[in-house]
Amino acid sequence: MAATNPDQPDVLTDIEARTPDSLHPILEAAFAYRKQLISAVCVILAVTVAYAGYKAYSARAESSAQAALGEIMVSSTGADRLAKLDAMLGDVTDSVRPAVTLEAAQTAMSLGDYAKAQGYWEALVGLTEGEMQFVARLGRAKAMALAGNGADALKEMKELVGLASAAYTIPVYRQLALAAEAAGDKAEALAAYKKLDGENVGDKPFIEYKISQLENK
Repeated sequence: MAATNPDQPDVLTDIEARTPDSLHPILEAAFAYRKQLISAVCVILAVTVAYAGYKAYSARAESSAQAALGEIMVSSTGADRLAKLDAMLGDVTDSVRPAVTLEAAQTAMSLGDYAKAQGYWEALVGLTEGEMQFVARLGRAKAMALAGNGADALKEMKELVGLASAAYTIPVYRQLALAAEAAGDKAEALAAYKKLDGENVGDKPFIEYKISQLENK
């Protein structure tokens, strides 16, 4: 073993000698806990690496789920499409789940399975917020009305009327009119159709017919 050079100062002693007295307690603590500090840094690095790996995995999973959804939409229709979408919902990333749920809801609506569609719309309400959640609630109300739950649909639509932006005036009042008719509320339906009559709608003759029909009942 090589002999220690008495003229070569110990590194730690040299650092301590050059450090102001006011910093000695800090320096001593740093030396005393240097192993713990190194361990903490290693843990932080490990977490950072793990997080980066997770983000990369999530990106790959999301890309794969989007590709699978696209394949379903291109290669299947009707009940077959709905079955595949339903199966996909059992194991899909959270970022893609709302898109899959929306497609399932719309597919169920096109098949006339309004009870099942209502369930999908309900799930979508819980998965979204803002404008998309508003659209999901609108879809849920339509499914309820078509399934024969007019009273529930009307209650939902009355809430949505108070939340709708100007861009949604026409679809909201149109759906309100349909829900009111399904619930047997002639006055509410008539008021909704009259509101539509004052808007720029493409089916003005139909709206006028509905107004006349309800007024003469």
